[in-house]
Amino acid sequence: LQVFQQQRFCFAVPLNRVNQVIVLGQQPWAQKAVNLALSLEIPVLYFEPNGQCIEYLKPPTEPATYLEAQLERSHEITFVRDMAESLVRAQLHNASVLLRQRSKALQTAAVEQVLVLLGRLRDDLPPAPSLRVLKSYAETGTSFYRAALHRCLLPDGFRQYNRGLAPLRRLTELGVALLSQRIQLVLREYGLDEEMANLHCDALVRPPLVCDFLMELQMPLVDALVLDLLMTGQIGPEDFVWLGEGIFLSPAALDIFVQHWDQHLAAPIWHPVAGETTHRQCIDLQVEAYLAMVLGDEVVYCPLLLRERG
Repeated sequence: LQVFQQQRFCFAVPLNRVNQVIVLGQQPWAQKAVNLALSLEIPVLYFEPNGQCIEYLKPPTEPATYLEAQLERSHEITFVRDMAESLVRAQLHNASVLLRQRSKALQTAAVEQVLVLLGRLRDDLPPAPSLRVLKSYAETGTSFYRAALHRCLLPDGFRQYNRGLAPLRRLTELGVALLSQRIQLVLREYGLDEEMANLHCDALVRPPLVCDFLMELQMPLVDALVLDLLMTGQIGPEDFVWLGEGIFLSPAALDIFVQHWDQHLAAPIWHPVAGETTHRQCIDLQVEAYLAMVLGDEVVYCPLLLRERG
């Protein structure tokens, strides 16, 4: 894979050493590079001119190994309901832990109010009458969680932005795109069909089963990293540029994020079943646990729950 800048050759990388391609904006031969990467099943993250992230991954050529088992489970109301409730509970729990950990020094009333709300939503999950209500609880919790992050945890330098959660959202979108591609690859490795989900059956932007796993994995693997980079000043307000099409992250800041993303995936985390492992391995562990549920080898699904620190 040869890399050029302004028609000048920069360097070449053996294709067997390329595990991710990120294309910025309207680069020459970008589509040709995308086609080459996809033909070799290398995931591609493409940034449109407005800064929006788009993920590319070659569609599978054969049916997933366990598609039939997934189809059978999809008709079991109890299985679908239990999995959906488990994922929503994990999302609300991880939101509470992340807020509590990052706001210890602040002790603001706004954060405390959001923590109380998240706790009440968790308590209301068992009597929720439908998947639609479960999803509404998740959406309500997420909206209050995001507002608390923006109002209470972001450095003061970001207050100049009066367009909602734009900087926080842009970094989160980048992390979610990278995480989604990784989840999708792992699902395929384990023989699961990414279109067969329990809670996000109507998802359009990403495969439904990927969206399900994002419920429990996004906060530990993406949000925690985004907050650390912003709160420590490694990525600051000067790294975001407002243009007519939206907000952009500078190439230098993008490089910082990608480097820290790789380090974050390799960093240790406490897994509720496996004990100390890495963030990257957590993805495999959760997909493996879900497959065991689909096949009936396990009767209880243990989601990835952040551990409270003393």
